[in-house]
Amino acid sequence: MKLQDIIIGETYRFKDHPTTGYAKVIAILKPEEGVNPHPYSIIKCEQTIRTNDNIGFIRYFRPDSLQTK
Repeated sequence: MKLQDIIIGETYRFKDHPTTGYAKVIAILKPEEGVNPHPYSIIKCEQTIRTNDNIGFIRYFRPDSLQTK
């Protein structure tokens, strides 16, 4: 998925493992901004098992690892 297609607050599935959970986008971090030491943009997500879960892990992904629902 391209970076410009990602919307903050939306929930997406994973491209390589589409049945293992969901990723709700919290923020898009540009290169060398905040906690992003990489030369490319990353996405800060809350990873959950189901779409309506109240708790999840905060993880960082590359934009190309997500897909639409």
